[in-house]
Amino acid sequence: MSGGAPRADEADNAELKVLGIAILDRFSGNFPSLGSVRAIFSYRPLQPSTLSELGLLALLAALCGTGIVFVLNKEAALVQEREFALGLALLFIVILLAYRAFQKALITRTSGAIEQALDDWRCRISRKVTGLSLRDTEDMSRGRILDGLARSYEQLSQTIVPLVAGIEAIILLACMLVYLFSLSITAGLMTIAVTASLVLGYLNTAASMQKSMQEAGAADAQLARLAEDLVDGFKELKLSPLKCAALHDHMDAASQSVARHRAGTADIISQLISAGNSASYLLAAAVVFLLPIISASDSSISRIVTAVLFLLGPIGGVVGAAQQYATARFAIQSIRDFEQTVDAKLSSEGQHGPDYSEFTSLAVAQGRYSHVGKDGEAGFRVTDFTANFVRGQIIFITGANGSGKTTVLRLLTGLYPLESGAICIDGISVASPVPQTYRNIFATVFADYHIFGKAYALDEAGLARLDEFLTLLNIRGKFPADLMTGLNPHALSTGQRKRLALALALAEDRPVLLLDEWAADQDPATRERFYRQILPSLKLAGKTIIAVTHDERYFDCADVRYHMDEGRIQRVVS
Repeated sequence: MSGGAPRADEADNAELKVLGIAILDRFSGNFPSLGSVRAIFSYRPLQPSTLSELGLLALLAALCGTGIVFVLNKEAALVQEREFALGLALLFIVILLAYRAFQKALITRTSGAIEQALDDWRCRISRKVTGLSLRDTEDMSRGRILDGLARSYEQLSQTIVPLVAGIEAIILLACMLVYLFSLSITAGLMTIAVTASLVLGYLNTAASMQKSMQEAGAADAQLARLAEDLVDGFKELKLSPLKCAALHDHMDAASQSVARHRAGTADIISQLISAGNSASYLLAAAVVFLLPIISASDSSISRIVTAVLFLLGPIGGVVGAAQQYATARFAIQSIRDFEQTVDAKLSSEGQHGPDYSEFTSLAVAQGRYSHVGKDGEAGFRVTDFTANFVRGQIIFITGANGSGKTTVLRLLTGLYPLESGAICIDGISVASPVPQTYRNIFATVFADYHIFGKAYALDEAGLARLDEFLTLLNIRGKFPADLMTGLNPHALSTGQRKRLALALALAEDRPVLLLDEWAADQDPATRERFYRQILPSLKLAGKTIIAVTHDERYFDCADVRYHMDEGRIQRVVS
């Protein structure tokens, strides 16, 4: 029995996901079918799984709301005649409880469905992002990716409940109009006139509201980028008052731009809200002051007034939902634009390929690559990248800063695509773009390495290796006994973080270890031990080590050394 509940939850989540995607399509202007009529009459009343079923639930809630007004008017008429009906009181309670149940189910189910759909979008798009090349992610910028993977979803989630309430208000408004027409055709026509004016008012402001929100979104994004600069460059700012002041000036201007555009959006929304409220009160005044004159014979003024006053709430809900609708459409469009950008950049990188883990030689022949600036102009170039790496060797790559060493490492690992030339394994060319099975042979510690909060992708044997290498690097005592409880690299010094990064790379047990200036932040004793003991022991274990280094006193530890100079690589013959 214990296994039944998770499967039921998964099936329900799958239903909710389909329903949520259909709802989001509606918000963004796409109109899928409502579903079969037969489905409407065969669904679980409080657990709709299609748009038609959800619409029926909203209709039931609206009918209950209208029924409440009908019962109250009936009882009010009896009270005027000094009578009391217990049955109507009980009916009122029943309808009220039903209204509460239907409304709660409507909001809960719709919110759950949309969140499941957003979960599906997040997971799908995040997987697409990891399929991009490194160059593509650099072109898109960190902030743009963060917006596309997280921030727009948060904005959209905040609109769900007000939007559902607004949709229910529209249906309730329609039901109340039917009831109002049954009381007075004149009052019904007045209400339709007010509603039509509100719709026209929204249509007139929708375009300007969307434009204002787009401008505010762009200003928000710029401010968010500057906030990231403030956090990431905090050390530099503390050391340079002039740089700090310049950043503050830029942030002040961006913040003012956000305030200006947000205020403009608020002004448009306030016009819509004030117009809606004013129209609602005018409707109530018209019923009280004009209706008795226009329809002097009408004996249902009190019931009409009650119905109209009850209408004020749904009208306000519709007006409030208009803003949320615009926000939702903006957020959905932002997410879809981001996914389209990712799709346009997504290469056809092969995820499947031969198993290269048993290779004996790795070579690059006449590889070329150019960095491209944001203006589209070519920047630094690596030309004629030709090198041969034999398994079980220690290979050093040397050269001045800016000579192209890091770019060469990224080309070698397939993170940057070669513009020309070829990568060969045991004399056979590797497909371009390189398959994931090729990248799987590399364990790396780049100069801009990142350490995740958990030891991802390590099984029990991998964790045992991690424990061993942390001990070897004299930092095991910095971590809890259970390494899966999490790693906290921020509690370590720069050199210790690099040791942790090396231990994690070694724990992956891949045939090639690629290091970019790993020893630069180590103390002299650790550096000596790294070159004289750790690297030789890894070589004896069959590892191929490719290391960028400036440590001239240890060049003799390498079997082969390549030197970079202005984008060109050449083997050094000793």
